[in-house]
Amino acid sequence: LEFFLLNLAWILALSIPMAVLLSTLMAFGRLSDDGEITAMKAGGISILKIIAPVAFLSILLAFFLIWFNNQVLPDANYRTKLLASDIGRKRPTLSLEPGVIYREIDDYSILVESIEEKPDTSYIQNVYIEDNSKPNSSTYIWAQNGKVFLNQTSGILYFILYNGEMHELDLEQMEQYKRIQFPRQLLTISVKDMFLTRSDQGYRGDREKSAKMMQAEVTENNKQITSKKTRAAQNIDQYFSKYLPSIDTSKTLIKVRSLYKTKALKSDRIRVIQQVQAELTSINNLSNENSRLMVEVHKKYSIPAACFVFVMIGAPLGIMSRKGSMAVAGGIAFVFFLIYWASLIGGEELADNNFITPFWAMWSANIICGLGGIYLIFHSIHEATFINWIAISDGLRKIFKLKRPQS
Repeated sequence: LEFFLLNLAWILALSIPMAVLLSTLMAFGRLSDDGEITAMKAGGISILKIIAPVAFLSILLAFFLIWFNNQVLPDANYRTKLLASDIGRKRPTLSLEPGVIYREIDDYSILVESIEEKPDTSYIQNVYIEDNSKPNSSTYIWAQNGKVFLNQTSGILYFILYNGEMHELDLEQMEQYKRIQFPRQLLTISVKDMFLTRSDQGYRGDREKSAKMMQAEVTENNKQITSKKTRAAQNIDQYFSKYLPSIDTSKTLIKVRSLYKTKALKSDRIRVIQQVQAELTSINNLSNENSRLMVEVHKKYSIPAACFVFVMIGAPLGIMSRKGSMAVAGGIAFVFFLIYWASLIGGEELADNNFITPFWAMWSANIICGLGGIYLIFHSIHEATFINWIAISDGLRKIFKLKRPQS
């Protein structure tokens, strides 16, 4: 249940903008279909004034999502990762069954003929235990009856056995064989791995950090880049100034590699070239890291901003389509959100490979959809029907050869 609740955080962060688009389409489509939009316009209320309250609420919702993405979502993702890791380390639970050899505990095999479960203790009959925990010996234990209970605090499994025998065989000296009869025997087995041990610390990934944390990391990376560029420039100026006047181009690394292959260079200069290569590789890695971090920073703001953008799209589309049904609104919302999400994913890939800047990667979809929303709003002001549902219906009837119902 906790794992499910923690995963609700990222589900909400992604589903709220689509819910805004869907609800806006349905609300304005129903208002338009019932003639409410026409009545409000006849009363002197413009389309912009009709949309304004919804747009204002979407802005408030966007600010809430920004707070949510920076304060709640990172910690939820972080705790989800820790919990998933803890669950992955957890061994199967202890479950003894009559007549079934239990081998889930390392180095032990346990067989019981019958078992009676009680709240804190289980009573067992005809118990067989094979103990291979010692590297050079094997121990076999049989008891007529006994009881078993678990201390969850210490992670120790206790077997209290009665009226049995213990057989111990030394694997290195086979003649060393022991047989011990006992009226009562206590056997303890550590089963800590069978309990869920909760972690409270671990490395935070990009999606487990707030925008402030990632921006601080970018600042630190930029300091390292500046320092590495300075060191590389000093080495180049000292040894190869006549060959490499600048290091701020992609040709620098290629030229350094070509110099590395020149046999005339002395060993100390080859060493310097290797150092410069390492610095340039590190600079490139840090730059890629910064791009990846800034993509996540912009994403924390661009997705909430989609709430306002989707109102700009959904309101005029709902008014012009004059359809308030769930099917129509859901279809339109799904298409727009699919295009929007594909743009985000594609932009993220381009930014990670340094083809475009992180800003344009995350905000281009909002800008394009926002401009489309502005066009649709002005289009709806002039009462033009953006989607001709009658023409679409007639076209479908022609395709499937259906007759129009007679009025």
